[in-house]
Amino acid sequence: MKKILKQIEKLCPKEIIVVINGSNDRSIDLILSYSTYALKIYIYPFALGEDVWRSIGASEASGDVCLFLDTDTIIQAEELQPFAMACYKGVDIALQRSRNRIMDKAQNMETIMLARTFLNNLLSRDELGTSSMCDLPFAITRQAAAQIGFQHLLVPPLAHAMAIERGLRIERSHRIKGATSGEKGRPEGKRAWRELTCLGDHMEAIHYIAERNNHLIP
Repeated sequence: MKKILKQIEKLCPKEIIVVINGSNDRSIDLILSYSTYALKIYIYPFALGEDVWRSIGASEASGDVCLFLDTDTIIQAEELQPFAMACYKGVDIALQRSRNRIMDKAQNMETIMLARTFLNNLLSRDELGTSSMCDLPFAITRQAAAQIGFQHLLVPPLAHAMAIERGLRIERSHRIKGATSGEKGRPEGKRAWRELTCLGDHMEAIHYIAERNNHLIP
């Protein structure tokens, strides 16, 4: 956590918002002991859900641009800056540049990548490939987040679909060249649950598109 915060500080952000929910490790002690300017901490004693923290963070933020980060991944500041800069230059949502290939041998992950591709194709944005608001980091303007609805950010594929459907400028901004991830340390059961949740979120996004267009997806 401290290594991540040090990289964030290098960007000189207006504020740093940390949402901790259902943590049973030393995260709370570490974050409370960290001294930096404009640090806002929201602690919930129970798990809120996979991506609920996004809605909380965005609704509490006061800056013009929000940069969402994964606390399991340490990314250098120079790799994060392009996302925020893209939004300051006119992009509403700046996504990672996907490699457009399957990144995991697990069957569920392969299915997730196919779901991302299908969703982008369905939205006539096939040039996005597998790039998605599911991937962190990504940046979004506060105005765009409000237009989508802060409450919808807890379902990333749905927020992604709503952003495109509402004509927001969403682009692939930068490809992360190097990062230190703690994902491998997660229990297998938790990773499997996360993947299944992601698939369910994509189904919700597809259902939203079908309803908006008043037809069934073949």
